[in-house]
Amino acid sequence: MILETVRSSLKNLAIRIILFWILLSGFSLLLALSSNPIYVTPSGDYHIVKEGETIVSISNKYALSVDKIKLFNNMTSDRVFVGQKIFLYPHKSKKQDFVTQRKIPGNGYHLVKPKESIHRIAKMYGLSVFDILDFNDLNTYKLEPGMKISLLPGRKSGKTSLETNGSAKPKISEIEKETSVRSEVPDSAIDFILPLKGTVTSEFGLRDGRPHKGIDISAEKGDPILAVQKGKVVYSGSQRGYGNVIILEHRGYIMTVYAHNETNLVRVGDAVGKGQPIATVGQTGTASGPHLHFEYRVKGKAVDPRSVLPSL
Repeated sequence: MILETVRSSLKNLAIRIILFWILLSGFSLLLALSSNPIYVTPSGDYHIVKEGETIVSISNKYALSVDKIKLFNNMTSDRVFVGQKIFLYPHKSKKQDFVTQRKIPGNGYHLVKPKESIHRIAKMYGLSVFDILDFNDLNTYKLEPGMKISLLPGRKSGKTSLETNGSAKPKISEIEKETSVRSEVPDSAIDFILPLKGTVTSEFGLRDGRPHKGIDISAEKGDPILAVQKGKVVYSGSQRGYGNVIILEHRGYIMTVYAHNETNLVRVGDAVGKGQPIATVGQTGTASGPHLHFEYRVKGKAVDPRSVLPSL
């Protein structure tokens, strides 16, 4: 009888200990989430910066020199930001993509071949990726073989054949086309955050008689630029006039553009979270001072960012 009572007591004690550890583990996870609410995505390839961390503390944690961390992350200063993804390994270099430049065909179109990208086609014809976006109605940055890409404004893109109804439509200006899609605000754009706190120095619309396809927000050089919504990095590089630029793709045929950056902090293919630092303010490309040029695009076409951003 006594032995049975002892066994029962030990069993109850064991159950209580197990429940205690489960509760303790749950509390620890909750604490971790609250201290770093945006990104809890463990990986051996990168480190997500937490409150109070510095590039030196990260360097010590992973036994990596500060210089190597800056090299792997294309950083020009020692500043790091909460939520920033710090890569711990160098970017895998791709095989050099040599492109032979050529003249735009007489019909003004390029037929997409397997593995061709917007960047490659733009380079092929001496265009920018933004020319390709402006000239075509693209649901996504990724191209499919057989697509017909317009290399000139005022033409339709699509599959291997064009749809025509035999009647010519009146031409409208580029800025009018952009204005006509301002009402197309997908649900996924409603909860955008500001990419940067600063002063708007140039609005969307005509500027000196030419379309200005976004808004310019001035800020201090090196300030963090944030992703306005979760998405995927489809371009991170340099473009004529834009300087260092990042393009994110979001749900609902939406793309956002972040240009004139001092440093691009993310790589092509990265999934980024809303509010994640993706770049720092700079003055690269055609820029008279440090600022962010931000664009909001629906199916590749520029739309006034004021229609989706909180008040600036």
